[in-house]
Amino acid sequence: MEMLLILEVPVNFGNLYMNITAYEVENMIASSKIKQKRHCVTIIGAGRSLCPDLVAQLVLIKELWLHCGVIIKLYDDPGHFFKLKEIVKDTSAIGGGLCATTIAQSMSKALEDSDIVLVLDHLIREDNESSENWLNRNRMVTIKFADEINKEASSDLKIIFCSTGPTCFCAAVLLEAVPKLKKTNIVAVSAHYGLEILHSLTDPLDLPLREFYCPPVWGFLGVNQYVDIWHIIQQHEVYKPNNRAFKFSTDSSLPLGTKHTEYRWSFYMAHNANPYEILAARKAKASYLVGRTEDYQKCKAICDLLQLWYDRENDTGDDIISLGICSDGTFDIPKNIFFSQPVYLKTLQDKSRIWVPCEDFPMPNHPSWMFRGLIATAKTISQRMIYSKESTTL
Repeated sequence: MEMLLILEVPVNFGNLYMNITAYEVENMIASSKIKQKRHCVTIIGAGRSLCPDLVAQLVLIKELWLHCGVIIKLYDDPGHFFKLKEIVKDTSAIGGGLCATTIAQSMSKALEDSDIVLVLDHLIREDNESSENWLNRNRMVTIKFADEINKEASSDLKIIFCSTGPTCFCAAVLLEAVPKLKKTNIVAVSAHYGLEILHSLTDPLDLPLREFYCPPVWGFLGVNQYVDIWHIIQQHEVYKPNNRAFKFSTDSSLPLGTKHTEYRWSFYMAHNANPYEILAARKAKASYLVGRTEDYQKCKAICDLLQLWYDRENDTGDDIISLGICSDGTFDIPKNIFFSQPVYLKTLQDKSRIWVPCEDFPMPNHPSWMFRGLIATAKTISQRMIYSKESTTL
């Protein structure tokens, strides 16, 4: 029998202190009044090393709180149960906007009443495994996931893929298998690819990381992607002296100039840099020392995405990020293919917010054949493994 296991967790929310029991939380979920006043975030693949840090950051995103905070559901294979139990235990000390943390014993319970689903899980490519077989295994798992969504989930559900697996491919498979979901509500996080290389680029130059925006990420994520380090934007403060600075001593109490913020392209910084080798060495070292890659970049990419998406007070659309979305033909990317590209938020007449391509963003400086190759790979795989009637192999 399917059941939802909810561990008793003391929660601080505002001035309210309570022990959440299984009966109370089930009543909260069932109540339409409460349902409108909280967001429910489900994490699929919660046994991943990323999850503990991610949960701690999610409950601090005020844009998700509403009136009653956020409920977080954790789901993974039974073998990860004790790890999930530890995460639930640790959340008792987080505070913030946490209403409850639950462990779902089945996929159907995990999806029930959820507003946002974060998919951290993917099938790792085995040694000597062909691309066709690897993608097909991920496809079959995604189709099973889609069947559960068709049974249990709301049509307004938002699905966010974030892993080093074939996330654009899985997003496309999911959209094809779940017609009730809006294509604008299925996205694949890609900013973590840019964030991890940004440190490798700025550190040798002794430049403060806080001045730099994440570089744009293009491609069919997890299969082939390209981080355009030549179009990183730097926000730098420049001091401009006035006439007094040339006439009087520096001991003057009057201002000798003004500070201005300049936005620069980082061409000057990247023309002779090779951050890819530095990144590969750092990844190898991290894997050797701790047995896994760094998780900070994925955590930040997910939280930044959610913070922007649910920030109702900011409707300007000024923030540009990289994200895998269903293409509308911008940048000569064929329509209905999931592809990572620069995007911004657009507010529709019904006040819903969707990610759309930023068509004014410059294309990569590399030869056009390289970018066309990224598109050709995405198009070929999508047509032959997703949209073909016999989509079992390439």
